[in-house]
Amino acid sequence: MVDLCTRSIYLLEVAVLNAAGAECADLQGPAPVAQPLPFDSSLLAHALATPRLAAELFDRKIQRSVEPQGLRLLQCVARLAAPLQALQLAPERIALTAAIPEVDAPSPCWEAVEAIQRQPDKLLGQLFANTPPLHAITLLNSSVMAYVAEALQCNGAMGGYCSQGNAGLDALIEAVVQIAEQRADAALVVSSSPNLTPALYLRDGPLADAPLYGEGAAALLLATAPTPGATQVVRIAGFARAYCADSARSRLVAERVLNQALGAQKLCLNDLRLVVADPQDAVLAELLGAVGPLRSSRGVTGELGASALLTEIAYALGADRAPGQGYALLMTRSRAGHCGALLLAIENREKQA
Repeated sequence: MVDLCTRSIYLLEVAVLNAAGAECADLQGPAPVAQPLPFDSSLLAHALATPRLAAELFDRKIQRSVEPQGLRLLQCVARLAAPLQALQLAPERIALTAAIPEVDAPSPCWEAVEAIQRQPDKLLGQLFANTPPLHAITLLNSSVMAYVAEALQCNGAMGGYCSQGNAGLDALIEAVVQIAEQRADAALVVSSSPNLTPALYLRDGPLADAPLYGEGAAALLLATAPTPGATQVVRIAGFARAYCADSARSRLVAERVLNQALGAQKLCLNDLRLVVADPQDAVLAELLGAVGPLRSSRGVTGELGASALLTEIAYALGADRAPGQGYALLMTRSRAGHCGALLLAIENREKQA
């Protein structure tokens, strides 16, 4: 377990992009109207138009060669370029970690699914004929991270995670570890949701049970000291994660994750100022309900997959700006069995005259 007492790690900036808007404050506003998807008008979702990249950071060729999920990530992380540059760190001391979308293959992969449906007796042949090779999928993610590293000059440790509901937390933990163990002095954590394609719905089973999905991206900047003069100081105070495919043990696993995250600061539920979790999750509602109604940005963004946690962090920072200090807990669970928790120490200061 990483000792967060030996080297404090602060969250300096967060950038988001989703159906609610491109500002963190938009997460506190009303929910946009979900729209029918092009491939199935019975399905509603929060889709996004393909964003335009910042010309001063990225080559124009990237706009044509990267999938929309990668473009969303690049457009989002571009807003962290200025605060990162202001730290004046050597590029090799800046780590980069990413939460990679669960369904991250290029869109033509759906052609394989359609071909298999037409000729189920030729499953393997159709799969190989229509699906891009694994190295092409790997290259897709690697190239996007390379574009981020080159544009923002992050030449330190790099890592990507594709652990479904825990991808964002795993990417954040890796960044925290790099800084805590003094292998980096700052870190960018980036994430993007999967494209809204039929493949996404195929993965999650019957369409009738599918959640309301959204498209988006989120990125944050970590460092060893808060921004001078900041009116909100946010410190990473604890975290925990677990995986269990046995649904009968979901409550037990979630409780263990909660206790581990709170144990880092010797807290109990009543010590928390804010709890952010999906109010539709029966296990989390039962576990955390004693502190009041659960709050979440999912109602305005839809289910964002790999970028959900980082988006929830942005939501938490804007949910309670009353002066004072306290702790915010964020918890996530996936239907596949992933469970994670993040504890933030937040101090809201009066604005200096």
